[in-house]
Amino acid sequence: MSDVLTLLAFLGAIAVLVLFIARFKVHPVATLFIVVVALGLVLGMGGTGTVELVKEGFGSTLANVGLLIIFGCVLGKMLELSGAAMKITETALRLFSENKVPWAIALASTVLGIPLIADTAVVMLIPIVSALAYRTGISMMKLGPILYIGAYVMTSVIPPGPGPLASASLLDVSMGEAIIYGLAVGVPGILAATIYLSRTKTHVPPKPEFVEHLANAGGGSSGASGSAGASSDAVTGGDEAPRVGLFGSLLPILAPIVFIVVASLTAPILPEGSWFTATVLFVGEPTMALFLACLLALPLFRGRWRDKATLNDLFESGLRIAAMPLALTGVGGALATIIRETGVAENVAGTIESTGLSPVIIPFLIAAAVCTITGSNILGVMTSAAIMQPLLPALDLSPLVVYLACATGAQIMKHANSSGFWVTTTLSNMTVGQGIRSIGVASVISGITGFAVLNVMIATGLV
Repeated sequence: MSDVLTLLAFLGAIAVLVLFIARFKVHPVATLFIVVVALGLVLGMGGTGTVELVKEGFGSTLANVGLLIIFGCVLGKMLELSGAAMKITETALRLFSENKVPWAIALASTVLGIPLIADTAVVMLIPIVSALAYRTGISMMKLGPILYIGAYVMTSVIPPGPGPLASASLLDVSMGEAIIYGLAVGVPGILAATIYLSRTKTHVPPKPEFVEHLANAGGGSSGASGSAGASSDAVTGGDEAPRVGLFGSLLPILAPIVFIVVASLTAPILPEGSWFTATVLFVGEPTMALFLACLLALPLFRGRWRDKATLNDLFESGLRIAAMPLALTGVGGALATIIRETGVAENVAGTIESTGLSPVIIPFLIAAAVCTITGSNILGVMTSAAIMQPLLPALDLSPLVVYLACATGAQIMKHANSSGFWVTTTLSNMTVGQGIRSIGVASVISGITGFAVLNVMIATGLV
């Protein structure tokens, strides 16, 4: 097949991918499979050859990242059900004065976004945020989107989020680098988005069902005295507050990050063959680190940790959450294999070079387009990584740079085709227009800010 037809087949496959998911609402896994098989057949791989490549790509990808996704989802479920997520949020609120409530929520959301999907964080914490809005008079158009954006960015840029996990695996980026540099581009994006949201002028009250108990108790709707911590105590009702400690709540989140980063940074300098080196590398292996994090979360359940509901049912809940990312990751790996084996990579790379564009903008734009059109940042990160992985040698791009470009681009932009947008907009009592002005614009700001930081790091030789 000629170079032009090969390139047209590739572009057509991307168009079909987006059309099926966004217009016809076909499930992303089925759509990816259809696109991968059709691309292999059109590019002359034959029926048997195409199927073999699909199985090879699917299997090798899940072999690298499958258990990581499972343990990451289980950990998130454990932190949700144990009360650890609530404890972290309450502590963040106590650390800030009342006029800094938006920043307290941003801090809590950022920490919780490491193990939890953003939608989950919003559903869990929106009652607390709504009550704080009622007591302080701060608009839900500020607080609701801030609650969402911190977790959303973290889910997009660092493991154990399923998108970053799959992207790092596809691009062969170490988990230690993914965490360190992901934070470097993610945190500035959260700061910029929070500053934008904090300046919102439109006042939106909380949903009545979240605050009617406060109104019946005679609570004020604005100008409450005291700190955010006092408001938090009133919201959670003292005796109903989670009976878990802050250290125990943070340990399962921070421990695997420390294990992975330490192993990544010290591996080149540790003496070979020693028991200490072997232990550090074993504990810091990402799969093992996340499994140990799950074990560290068991004490949060106190005496209930021995129950079937904790040891079996909770794990099954995590597996159900992991099913979708696992399937998407595997088929995404198959797509990367087809692109690599059919000569598409060289054609696309040559076209990009002829345009004169900086190659690093390509993964950013692909991820942004997929996320904006399909509504999924996870799909944006994974799809762009799968497309770019075979192009790395031809474009002379660092896998880490491509990973960060995919992660920042996949934040753009949240609007009415996204479940996270609807969850946050509806529970924050906002209209669709208010949601786009807050969540949509904030997601664009976070992604562009992160990409700008990435370009600074490239210019200064940090990546």
